[in-house]
Amino acid sequence: MWGNIWRATIVVAVIAGSGSTPAFAADGSYVPSSPPDGGLDGSVVQALCVDEAPTIDYSIVRVAATASARSLSTGPVTVSTALAASSTVRVAVATAAASTPTAELVIRGDGQEIAVPLRVDAAGEGSGSILWPGVEVSGDGTVEALPGWVRSGDQWEPRNDAAAWTTGDVTAQLRVGGERIDVPLAYPGYSDDCATPVGVASGSVSRGLAQTGGQWPVAAAVGGAAAVVAGVLLVARRRRRVES
Repeated sequence: MWGNIWRATIVVAVIAGSGSTPAFAADGSYVPSSPPDGGLDGSVVQALCVDEAPTIDYSIVRVAATASARSLSTGPVTVSTALAASSTVRVAVATAAASTPTAELVIRGDGQEIAVPLRVDAAGEGSGSILWPGVEVSGDGTVEALPGWVRSGDQWEPRNDAAAWTTGDVTAQLRVGGERIDVPLAYPGYSDDCATPVGVASGSVSRGLAQTGGQWPVAAAVGGAAAVVAGVLLVARRRRRVES
């Protein structure tokens, strides 16, 4: 009996001793938990004219993540102890946070694309204003060039620059690091608030499209009336032939 009690005591002691020892692999692969995706849902882009110059205002906000978590992007780190793992992760965070992610606004249309760099901080957030692609302003604030146009003295002359197509239908996308989001964007249009070349009608592009679309019902009505008149004349002529 005493032999059984002694053996049981030894087993309990071994189990208790092993339970109090930290369980670390001698050499293993440590992968830090992936931070939640921040996303760019809080970001805003707006086109407007400032001192007659077509401009793009932007505000980039990355949500649901801390700055350090957003900046952390490392692969597996080989460690031998928990202390080494903690130190390695801290170094990785500090190194990644020191580099500012690339941010840009990509405009597409007519089979072409323009990427406009944006300024952000180390967390990938920021706000500011940039000139619309193709717009040039002199030191005194005079608008010297627009997409598809260049000023020559007091006149505007057409030109085929790399951004001429951006005044048409375009799509836009904000990109910050590996994150991206589609945003609505359109050229602010030629108006009293924007520099407008002589001969270019003021007003937005959508207004011109509305006028074009509105001509179809008128044309259809005129065509229908003409067809009715032609039919009446044809019937009257046939009746005269039969009576004669």
